Amino acid sequence: MLHSDFLLEWLPLAKKTFKIYLETNGIHAAAMHDISRMVDVVSMDFKLPSATGLRPFWEEHKHFLLAAKGKTIFIKAVVTGDTNQDDIMISARIIAQFDSSIPLVIQPAGGPLAPASSMLVTLQEAALRLIPNVRVIPQAHKILHLP
Repeated sequence: MLHSDFLLEWLPLAKKTFKIYLETNGIHAAAMHDISRMVDVVSMDFKLPSATGLRPFWEEHKHFLLAAKGKTIFIKAVVTGDTNQDDIMISARIIAQFDSSIPLVIQPAGGPLAPASSMLVTLQEAALRLIPNVRVIPQAHKILHLP
């Protein structure tokens, strides 16, 4: 999304042959709005403040969802041992307000940041009280040793 000018040129060519799957941090709504007609599937991250140590991006995520409206969307949230349940509940509420059919994928961090498996179950059960499709799936790129 940081290179939306390039995407505006390249995606129309790629779309002639391929379905377009976009992996994004979910905070650049204006860029998503610009390219949305050329994207088929959006894999959007929710940046959880308790997991990232960054400020909350809830408003940016809401705006991004609006810009991606009409696309097939799923949302991923990386969780660490420091992730608090409130962040997952805020995520689930945002999804429920926008479109409760959007899946939430809870992705445990690995290594020393990894959450306990019992914590993953607790977070999943909490989110399932608000939205019907919550899964716990590891980060495949980490398993495959990709950056």
